[in-house]
Formats: sequence, C-alpha cells, structure tokens
Amino acid sequence: MEKYSPRTLVLVAVALLLVACTKRPIPDPRSAANEFFQEISESRFQKAYDNAAFGFQAQTNFRNFRATAKELGLSRGTTSCNWQSQETKDRDVKLTGELMSANGTTVPVHLTLIQERGAWRVFSLRTPRERGNQENDRFSLLGKGASFNSSANHALPSPKILNDLTLSSLMLFNDAVLQRSFGEFYSKVSLTWQNQLTTTQLKQAFQPFIDAKVDLSDIQQLQPVFDTPPEITSEGILNIIGHYNTKPIRTFFSLKFIYEFPYWKLYGIEVQIKG
Repeated sequence: MEKYSPRTLVLVAVALLLVACTKRPIPDPRSAANEFFQEISESRFQKAYDNAAFGFQAQTNFRNFRATAKELGLSRGTTSCNWQSQETKDRDVKLTGELMSANGTTVPVHLTLIQERGAWRVFSLRTPRERGNQENDRFSLLGKGASFNSSANHALPSPKILNDLTLSSLMLFNDAVLQRSFGEFYSKVSLTWQNQLTTTQLKQAFQPFIDAKVDLSDIQQLQPVFDTPPEITSEGILNIIGHYNTKPIRTFFSLKFIYEFPYWKLYGIEVQIKG
C-alpha cells in the first residue's frame, strides 16, 4: 500500500477544500428563470427544453414547446424579465411577472420552478387567459383532446405533400368559384371547419371572385413559393403561406389544415390576386 507523507496529506486536504469552496452554487429561482428565457430568446430551444424539469417535459413535446414559444413572441430577443412577485412553498417557487421582447411585445407569465438535479428548473409556464383570472398552460398538451394531440404530434408533411396540399386546395377553391357554388368545396374541407360555417357564408365571403370570374387554372403549371416555412403550430394547425408567380399578377394564398385521420384537411383559406 502506498504511503503518504504528512505534507502530502495536508496538500490533499487543501485541494479538497478548494474544490468544495469553488463548487458552483445553485442559482436562485429568478436567475434560473432569466436564463431559461434567455435561451429561448436566442432560439436555443433544445437547451431550454432539456434544462426544464422532468414534469415540464412530460406535459409537452419539444415541437409543441418550440412552436408555442415562437407564437408567444419569446424567441424575438427577450430584453428583460420583470418579476413582480415571488411565492416560496417547500421546494416550489412561483414567480409572477412579464417578459418584454425586443420588439416591445409584453407577455405576462406565471412560472413555477422546482429544485431538481441540483438546480432550479422550470416546472410549468402559464399565461393568463384573455378573459377571467384563470391561467392557461399554453405549453401543455394535457387536456386538449384527441384531435389536438393527433395534429400537434403529427410530423410536418414532406415538400411534395405540401405542394400537393396547396395545389389541390386551391383547385378545389377555383372549381367552386367557376361553378358559382361552394357545395362540393364544403363537403371536402375538415369536419372541424364544417361545424363553424355554411356554404352560404363561404359564397358570400368569396363573391368578389365569382363576380370577377377569377380563374386560377394557370397555377397548375407552376411550383408554389412558400413565403414562410410551413409549420405546425402548438394548436395543431398546419400553416402554408406563399404565392404562385402567375402573370401578369401573382396569386397569394394562406392555407390552414387540421389532421383528421388519415389526412390533412383544409381548415381555412385566404386568396389574393395582386401585382
């Protein structure tokens, strides 16, 4: 067995003492919260998600987390976290305040942090509802229904399918305009959308296209240009926004789809013809 001299033992003891003294302390809850939102503001979504508490990750997948953060404007360069109150109970800390993004958007938040894996970690993030004093957990998939979960967890379609969805939807719309009837169009959109409108409302909304005898047939020879990357929002809506370079004026579109097994079905449409 190797023997150590008294001097060696003293040096070892001093080294251990230095390690103990330089061990990084657990950040306070506010610092941990600020760091969490800083990661999001710099679009380091994966790091923010991985550093959240296990309970937070269990309530939402990464894609829903990223989509919701973007929708709330948290990834646009958050400049400050103004915490107005802090409530501590056992190992939980609740922070109430607001986030100010670089573009001036203010987002009120109610944040709960817990001690886990040697640090304070975000357990839940809620935003007040537009009405009443209840809170809305925008980041949680729990309690949002089977159809929501099906859409929110579904993979983004391939580029070919996105192109096909765009063309088929606009051709369906074009047929309705040329036939001056939205009966067939209505029968092929999502059931969710059908429950929110009638064929009469559709016709009234697009009567200017009917009166102008608009014909979008030329887009069949062109590829769509997506003005923003197609994405699935935290609400499970697939958004496709772009245009076709038709001449002499271009055709702009904004399409929304919801997944109703086994297909993506049209949930909203906006068409503009302009130069």
